[in-house]
Amino acid sequence: MLRRCNALLSEVPSFRPRYELAKHVIRIFRRPAFYEMSQRCNLWCEGCYYFENEDRLKVAVERPQPDWQDFFEAEKARGVSMAYFVGAEPALEQQRLLAATKHLKHGKIGTNGTIRIDPDIAFRIGISVWGDDETDTDLRGGSVLGKAMRNYAGDDRAVMLFTLSPWNLHTVPDVMKASQDHGLAVTFNLFSPTQTYLEKIAQGLSSDEKFFRIAPEKGAPSFTTDELARASDVMTSAMEDFPDMTLCTPAFRDLITQLGPMFDIDPETNIARDCGSRIQGALKYFSTNLQAENVKCCTPNVDCKECRLYSGAWSSQFIPSAQFLQSAEMFEQWLDMMEMLGRVFIYPLPDIYQTLGSDAE
Repeated sequence: MLRRCNALLSEVPSFRPRYELAKHVIRIFRRPAFYEMSQRCNLWCEGCYYFENEDRLKVAVERPQPDWQDFFEAEKARGVSMAYFVGAEPALEQQRLLAATKHLKHGKIGTNGTIRIDPDIAFRIGISVWGDDETDTDLRGGSVLGKAMRNYAGDDRAVMLFTLSPWNLHTVPDVMKASQDHGLAVTFNLFSPTQTYLEKIAQGLSSDEKFFRIAPEKGAPSFTTDELARASDVMTSAMEDFPDMTLCTPAFRDLITQLGPMFDIDPETNIARDCGSRIQGALKYFSTNLQAENVKCCTPNVDCKECRLYSGAWSSQFIPSAQFLQSAEMFEQWLDMMEMLGRVFIYPLPDIYQTLGSDAE
């Protein structure tokens, strides 16, 4: 792979600065970790990745605040280079986030945006978006998009993470325009059902009035071939109509909207063998009792065969596949993805974006 990269760089010397940027970005992800920050949430999202998991980690007694300080100090010493703050709703535990920001340089917080995160918490903030106000009410139990946008308007930490599903594709143009009006960039994710959610649908269970309300009537919001094509089209339109605020590339669009499973699935376990978000090796996953847990991936209950989550998709691209080493044109697509990866996850952007990146701000 390295020989082929060097051959392509010799063929197109102008790629070398962008290749150096790609290597710099990838090094920031060299030792990542996932941290569940909270077991609480203030929304009722249909098919919630956290609560639609019957085997999720339930911690009876959470650790006191001084332990979080010591824990993140130890994580810094362990060499953690990128922290992912997950769980039900991290913004409900901001003292824990403040403890992390004192010790860890890079991090990404996943939040629903209804609670403004303290400006002293200097991490990238990914604000989940599930559609316009009407769709929000149906899918999340309340209209929260407007509040999230008001909370983070002009905040350079914030990126709107729009989770597309067959139920909300029609809302993309309006959400993109509203995001633009609030000075917020947008990236894309595709809804990926949990195993528990799919099992409930297969069993024909009735609504529980919580996180399983809509599927009993409408079925799973899984992507058919036609709906994958629609998702690709709306992402293309977003990139064309809002080029300065859409954090996506054509290659990444094609990756998460490809036909069939996004990963190599083990037929015996039905688990992805080549997903970069698998919890193995140096990659750790900690629950709110600050213990490393034996879970399969960053979203433990997601069905790997149906998974199109942006986290697994991005983290699986650190090494260019044979596809992106076929030609200079394909290699440039990989360079585009690595540059965009930094824009989606890293705050603040490294100085190399100013000196080597294209159109950096």
